[in-house]
Amino acid sequence: MDLTTKVRLLRELTRGADDVFAVRTDNVWRPLYAPLQDEQVRMQLQGLIEIGSYPTIPQGAGLPVVWWIAADFDGKPKLPDPNAPDQRPAERRPWKPDVTRAVQFLVDTGCPLFVNLSRSAKGAHVRVLFNEPVPAWLARRWFMAWLEEAGVMEERDDGLLPTFDRLIPPQDALSGGVNKNGYRLPGNLIGSPLNGKLAKANGATLPLSIEAVAGGNFEPDGKHWEYVERALAERTWGQAELLAALRDAPGSPSVESPAPRRTYLPIAATDVGTLDFTIGFCEFIKHMRDPRNQTYALWVALASELHRWGDAGRNAWHQISALDSRYDANDAERKWRDTEIMHPVRCDTLVEMGYRCPHLGTVRCAGAAAPAFLFEHAEVEIR
Repeated sequence: MDLTTKVRLLRELTRGADDVFAVRTDNVWRPLYAPLQDEQVRMQLQGLIEIGSYPTIPQGAGLPVVWWIAADFDGKPKLPDPNAPDQRPAERRPWKPDVTRAVQFLVDTGCPLFVNLSRSAKGAHVRVLFNEPVPAWLARRWFMAWLEEAGVMEERDDGLLPTFDRLIPPQDALSGGVNKNGYRLPGNLIGSPLNGKLAKANGATLPLSIEAVAGGNFEPDGKHWEYVERALAERTWGQAELLAALRDAPGSPSVESPAPRRTYLPIAATDVGTLDFTIGFCEFIKHMRDPRNQTYALWVALASELHRWGDAGRNAWHQISALDSRYDANDAERKWRDTEIMHPVRCDTLVEMGYRCPHLGTVRCAGAAAPAFLFEHAEVEIR
């Protein structure tokens, strides 16, 4: 297969927003606000750069759409016991059995699948492809129902966390906010498969046989492009098929579209009063002040909330992070910069990350969609 054909196939496989794509530099993913060019895809295949895509495509005032949705799996360490004097190396739950189980369940639904190893080769991405743009909320709701049915989202009795990390995209809607340079916040990204350098090092990012994964085999077999072509050829699901599948999904999930979310409204970084109120009022932030609760996904979500307060939020981020014995100031600072483009994670999305607020859906928070918006809805005087 010639390079031009490979470029075309990879572009189609990872199709997302056409005004922005991701580039990894200095070990951090950053958005590049420009259309993706064929030359950049060639460089990805050759291993000269690493690129990724933002799947969530804006639809004006409506809810966004996606061409695909992906589940991210990787091994999670068991949280250390702060009361134990001697800590053994962090134990990790094996991710391969969870991916195998998820793929087995998804294959039975008849949905078109594509699986590739992650950039570390210590995890995998399971992608569902569509033949037209479908509402992000619809794809997410259906996918979550089947992941729950597969049992890959449950914490084990031994305390090991699920290897399912999150769906990409992890939100039903975009915030509508802009960054400091005036560009729209694009949502979350996922690294593209078939990076030449990573693949050559240890098989990372390479596509896998669906049948092999369903049988527990995660060894790349060299047929990468055969699996790409097959996945694209088998795209038979559009919005109608996905909606029908949601009606048949386990747990009887709702088929009603969610209401469009509030627009992100940045506030002055010096407005410390609203930050103090949020830290004292929000159950999620109280939850994160216990180091035993600081899973990676929730830690990143915390940063997404605190970015709204600029330097004051950064100080709070380090203070809360430092409560965990794993805290490293340099690592925390890098993650703070890495999450600068995120919009606040919604309260209902925190459930998927392992935290369910006792007040979710109640009148206490007056309809605030995320902790960062609490003060806008609170009937209190904030000084």
